[in-house]
Amino acid sequence: MILPCRPHFGQLAFVCLIGCLVACSSSVASAQQDAPFVRATAVLPSSTAGLVRIPNYSKVRDAWKQTRFGRLLDDPAMQPFVKLQRKRIDDYLQSLPNKFGIRLEDLSEITTGEVVVAWIPFKNDKRRPFTICLIADIRTQRQKAEKALETLDKDLKKAGWNRKDEQHAGQTIRVYDIQPKPGQLKLEQIAITIDDNRIIAADRDSVVTGLVDAIAKGGDEDCIEKSDDFVSILKRSTKAIQPTILAGGSTVALEWFGRPFEMGRVLRETLDIDRRNQVDIIKLLEGQGFDVIRGLGGVIAIDGQRFDLLHRGFILADQTKLEKAAKMLQFINEPLQAIPDWVHDEVATFNRLNMKIEDAFWASETLINEAFDDEIFRDIVEGIRDDEDGPRIDLEKNVLPNLDDQIILLSDNVQPAGIDSERILLALRVKDGKAIERAIRKAMEVEPDASKLDLLPGVEIWQVERSESADDFDQELFGDLDIDFGDEEAEDAPPLLEHWAIGLVPAGPGSTAPYLMFSSHPEFLVQTANRILKAAPNAGFGNAKEVKEVRLALSDLGAGGQAFDRVVRSRLSLRIKYELWRQGKLKDSDTVLGSIYRRIFDETEADDGKPLAAKQLPPLKQVEKYFPNGGSSLKTTKDGWEIIGFLLK
Repeated sequence: MILPCRPHFGQLAFVCLIGCLVACSSSVASAQQDAPFVRATAVLPSSTAGLVRIPNYSKVRDAWKQTRFGRLLDDPAMQPFVKLQRKRIDDYLQSLPNKFGIRLEDLSEITTGEVVVAWIPFKNDKRRPFTICLIADIRTQRQKAEKALETLDKDLKKAGWNRKDEQHAGQTIRVYDIQPKPGQLKLEQIAITIDDNRIIAADRDSVVTGLVDAIAKGGDEDCIEKSDDFVSILKRSTKAIQPTILAGGSTVALEWFGRPFEMGRVLRETLDIDRRNQVDIIKLLEGQGFDVIRGLGGVIAIDGQRFDLLHRGFILADQTKLEKAAKMLQFINEPLQAIPDWVHDEVATFNRLNMKIEDAFWASETLINEAFDDEIFRDIVEGIRDDEDGPRIDLEKNVLPNLDDQIILLSDNVQPAGIDSERILLALRVKDGKAIERAIRKAMEVEPDASKLDLLPGVEIWQVERSESADDFDQELFGDLDIDFGDEEAEDAPPLLEHWAIGLVPAGPGSTAPYLMFSSHPEFLVQTANRILKAAPNAGFGNAKEVKEVRLALSDLGAGGQAFDRVVRSRLSLRIKYELWRQGKLKDSDTVLGSIYRRIFDETEADDGKPLAAKQLPPLKQVEKYFPNGGSSLKTTKDGWEIIGFLLK
């Protein structure tokens, strides 16, 4: 797989090592020694920014093969794609600078127990502000591990790395360094040690020696598993998932934990994002109260009797301390309501969020003002109200008070597969439909790219088609603000949607409430409005058998009162994306995913689908049986949000 950006060679070499160590392939012995074994979480420091832990690799590997996705990869129809993809990975590793080449199969058989990958910050080291490390249980497999490290040693030396062995606490630590290039500030290093129980690798030798010392003591007093945030999140997640595991025979596949802002800095450093004089998004969000989110994490189980995959997690945040822009996170729990009848039966995904929309709008004021370093928010609101050339809409009096606290987002698609097949619709429940209709009319009458469509009696629908004038206007408005995410190509990136439609659909036989609707396609809006105005038949989304199964699972998992609920029919949600992917046309689609694809991959890579070898994929009909239905929910608690996510068997 070709990476979208090119990290430093030492980091990439280490990531490749990790990938090789934990790759799921051939079988390994699962026998364990009886000697006491110190968990990785007992030796990793409490400052750890994030970690991923596989509790028992060999069990997870066997369980993974029984999941739908595992069986998909083993299906004969998928083998041309799988084999070519593996070859591309090997070819890529061989083509790296200095010819670093580790084959995945070289190190795939050595892990028998837990595997942990962790990111540790070093705030006082500006040149290397974080370390990534791996701790893997290799009990009974040391001989294979030694052979794998011999191969690594030869490849690193051939690539120009210098090895120096250091003795520490009775162990040999192999430290590899490479001569930095002229002007290179960051030092590259790989440190590895091995004993009968585990292999430890990191891109900083002091981390390896520190972990060795902690293991010798049987654990560290200041370790991550004694951190209050870690304990709270993982304990709650484990307790939540345990009844399902006991009832359904699932295997715990993964535990994860992260501190969002620390991990955000790690990601920014990994991707070499240069902020230059632009807004530091992480710092901005911290200053706006979002640092109330202290941590997030969860537990994932696979291959259960009912759930192919089940995730129970938690986001830790004191709800009483939401301030400034973080007040936007005021999500409201509601009973698990029925899906409205106006949602038609070919919808692929249904999402519903209950939040204080009016409060969220005003809470964004400090965020926007700080982002632009100017008190512009109120000026914009007043300009929309008072500017003679503008829409002259009073958002404060006539719009925001008339928006209800529920948002519904739908997606569907139409066949045959084309670049404009994917459709989305956003529906905001409103209190005073006439007031919102007047506001839409005022806004669209001064929009140069808007036109009124006479498609449905009693409903004003407006369509906006982007033109060069709109692009020029956007550049004039936003080009001088110097706010982006550090992507030098962002100014040239295409918009997420080239066209869209908006309208107010009044209450009717199919709905007791009016809705403000926004859609990527006017036809989708008209179809939905028809079901509201003409009393939709029972053959709707909520009455589909597979949707009822997902909804029942949500209810059984405790999603009785939540702020967010979601239903996904993967077969429908993926069919167009899959076919466009096969045809090499995904990058051209007028969808958010298509836009993301265009932004991630270089044009030369995306033109023929090479990054993902898509042309080798079989027709959808041959593999759609592996696409499960699923759901998720989010519940607000006094100290954060509970998360549920699953894919059915």
